[in-house]
Amino acid sequence: MKKKVLEFRNICKVYPGVNALSDVSLDLYEGEILALMGENGAGKSTLVKCITGANVPTSGRIIIDGQPYSEITPAQARQMGISAVYQEFTLVPELPVVENIFMGNLPGNKILVDKKKMKEEAERIFESFGVSIDPTALVSSLSPAMMQIVEIAKAVSLKARILILDEPTAPLTIKEVDTLFSIIRKLKKDGVSIVYISHRMEEIFEITDRVVVMRDGKYVCEMETEMTSRPELIRAMIGRSLGDIQYPHTCCASKEVVMETSHLSGNGVTDISFQLHRGEILGFAGLVGAGRTELMSVLFGDVKKDMGEMIVHGKSVNIRQPYQAISLGIGLLPEDRKAKGLLLDKSVLVNITLSSLRKYCRKGKINKTLERKQVEKYIKSLKIKTPDLQKEAQYLSGGNQQKLIVAKWLDMESDILIFDEPTRGIDVGAKFEIYQLMHELVEQGRSIIMVSSDFEELIGMSDRIIIIAEGRIVGEVKDGDFDKEKLLDLASGSR
Repeated sequence: MKKKVLEFRNICKVYPGVNALSDVSLDLYEGEILALMGENGAGKSTLVKCITGANVPTSGRIIIDGQPYSEITPAQARQMGISAVYQEFTLVPELPVVENIFMGNLPGNKILVDKKKMKEEAERIFESFGVSIDPTALVSSLSPAMMQIVEIAKAVSLKARILILDEPTAPLTIKEVDTLFSIIRKLKKDGVSIVYISHRMEEIFEITDRVVVMRDGKYVCEMETEMTSRPELIRAMIGRSLGDIQYPHTCCASKEVVMETSHLSGNGVTDISFQLHRGEILGFAGLVGAGRTELMSVLFGDVKKDMGEMIVHGKSVNIRQPYQAISLGIGLLPEDRKAKGLLLDKSVLVNITLSSLRKYCRKGKINKTLERKQVEKYIKSLKIKTPDLQKEAQYLSGGNQQKLIVAKWLDMESDILIFDEPTRGIDVGAKFEIYQLMHELVEQGRSIIMVSSDFEELIGMSDRIIIIAEGRIVGEVKDGDFDKEKLLDLASGSR
């Protein structure tokens, strides 16, 4: 029988007006990979923070190796071999890899640091992972995948016995995911217990042994991964079945061309020519680093084009700044919505109307009544879940944050919307709401460019898909001819 290394018993966490966790009990065994699943707001992060010492439970016990604790400090967690690797890296880009790994845990005699030992130990860890990373290289020179591995190496250097991985594959390519999974399997073989948090179903079935599902701060169920199915997991997570309507899109495209590029080059992309029609969802596929986001930056004016032509609503335009794109009715929902799409410390109301505030001004004063009515209309029509208009954007779930950005562009009367990774980091229930919203937008005559690393999502939502590899268009596929293997083959650079 496997040894229990971690037990949660009747854990509750109460914030003013919110029960973030209610009577949660679960176990983690030595050398297992346990998936922790649930929609955004289900309580996963709150539970994880209780074990790392970032949160203090309101009640309940945490049992580690048979020893009960009512709370754990970060220092205790570290001493007991508990480490977490989050979506947002905690590395210092300006420092070498080796110093990041041993930060706060420098070997030596308390006077002198043993740099030779640090370098040798870092090399040993990377060799055991089967990867080649120069310990003396600056972290800023590494790819996201290598940064992820450095974070895990840091945990291994602390002799982690319990490792929490929060959406670890979000910034990675398919090949990089394979490398990460081989490292995770090795850690499991060495007896490390892993809590794996992800919204990507295919990963859950490939890498985990058991799944625990949470909903609304409560434990729902647990199951052996190989004994369950995708529909069963979805039902457990959201309390209902999505059935066969996960992708609600039907073609609304007309013959009218609203945007066209001809031999557009710049920002790492070359010779890009395509047309976008009114009412169309045009997908852009490609691996990480292929140039999709770089192209969107050129279309939106974040980066100037080097050459080529761009035509919007029948007129040749030279977009050099985002405000020019906005004035032409183009809106961008960026890949990193928190850093580039929202003012996280500002209210729902401010995030929606700040860019279009002029339309609410009368004789030098803001018509607060009109502004509020318009925001309330968006909240109702887009089904934005917020307790009030003054709630700060940072406290909304990922799906509702995404809707907030859509509301901003609708208030700007944008009719060409660029969705860059529209459902990244969003749970399965909220994904469906975003898909429904996108379909409603094109039904209204708006046009959407959709960039996604999820090929099933692209196939399910797009009318056409353009494939980019190494900064160039390498193929175009129309609805009816969509094939995941073909898309992956083209995206990998095959011709």
